[in-house]
Amino acid sequence: MTPELALISALNGISYGLLLFMLASGLTLIFSMMGVLNFAHASFYMLGAYFGYQISKWIGFWPALVLAPIATGLFGAVVERFGLRRVHKWGHVPELLFTFGLSFIIVELVQVIWGRPPVPNELPADLQGPLFTIYTTTFPISRGFIMLAAVLMMVPRLKACIHSSVRFGVQPGSAVVTLNIASVALVS
Repeated sequence: MTPELALISALNGISYGLLLFMLASGLTLIFSMMGVLNFAHASFYMLGAYFGYQISKWIGFWPALVLAPIATGLFGAVVERFGLRRVHKWGHVPELLFTFGLSFIIVELVQVIWGRPPVPNELPADLQGPLFTIYTTTFPISRGFIMLAAVLMMVPRLKACIHSSVRFGVQPGSAVVTLNIASVALVS
């Protein structure tokens, strides 16, 4: 394996890993805060992408980057208020069935509104082109932008996680068996 291939493969792996972090962090937050295993999580991401596509057609990419998550969050709040709250009292199985069925409904709605074929969506000129070149291979600006967004999402969560671990570890009578408090305090 050439050094060029190894470096580009490592950068691609890091960028895809950060993309998966962004997807998984929402699922983790919903499960940890509400105790809901949301089978419709990927459908909400898809809905957000289609909202972004539609809004970017109307007013441009950068406003869509802000407005599409807000619209998706509002849709999620409506689903939580009028759907999940009603089935939450019956336990996890009804929640799973509700979100599983909701994922099918969202897919069908997307196909009715935007059709079955993929929609033609292009990146704005600001995100097109190479970010840098390693040997003869270019690394795209768009992938660097996604990596930056994921890192900006990760830092506050990591800091909060470390802070809560340290706070737990210094409480009297706490049983911190596997956590090295000195190294966590050093990082924070």
